[in-house]
Amino acid sequence: MASMCGQWLLTIFLSVEVMCYSVQFGIMHSLSVPIYEIEIYSNKCGDNVDVEYKQQANSGFHINLILVIDESHIEWKGQASILTGGIGYNFTTLRLKYMQPDVAKVIVLIYGLPRLGLHALINSKS
Repeated sequence: MASMCGQWLLTIFLSVEVMCYSVQFGIMHSLSVPIYEIEIYSNKCGDNVDVEYKQQANSGFHINLILVIDESHIEWKGQASILTGGIGYNFTTLRLKYMQPDVAKVIVLIYGLPRLGLHALINSKS
C-alpha cells in the first residue's frame, strides 16, 4: 500500500506547475553530476518553450535533479512543468511558459546519478 501511495505522490509532484523565479524538481545527491545545461530566451508573453533532453547512447545517468533558474528578473512570471520522463529517467521534456512582456532568460540545469553500480556506490558510503 505504501508503495502505491508513493507512486501517486510522485506522479502528482512531477505534474505540478509552479510560479516563481526558480523551480526545482528532485533533490541533490552527493554523487550527482551536471549532465545538461541550456540557456533559453523568450520575448513573447504567453510563449511556450519545450526543452528536450535525451542521453547519448554512451551516457549512463538517471536524472535526479532539474533546476529552472530565471536570470532576467527578480520574480519570474512563468510556469515550468515536466511533460515526459524526468526524475529517475534518462530523458525529459520540460514545458516553460512565460507570462511577462519583457525578455526572459532562463537556465535549465539537469543533474544525474550514474546508472551502473549506483547501489554499490551508495552502499559503500554508508
